[in-house]
Amino acid sequence: MKIGDIVIRKFNGEDMQFCIIGFYDSLARGERLAILALLDPGYVIEASVEELAPISARYLFALTTNSYVH
Repeated sequence: MKIGDIVIRKFNGEDMQFCIIGFYDSLARGERLAILALLDPGYVIEASVEELAPISARYLFALTTNSYVH
């Protein structure tokens, strides 16, 4: 699997679709974990563009480094 892949996982007893947005190695659990973004039409919202704040790719992918795993 790779970043951008769409996957299905059980969530609250039902299959939910997620997009993989990153990976990291959990030292505590001893396994590779995926960071997932929920893709569910039931959670689609609208917001004023003024309310949105862009984030950099550097910030997003910083979440996938071991330095952020506790």
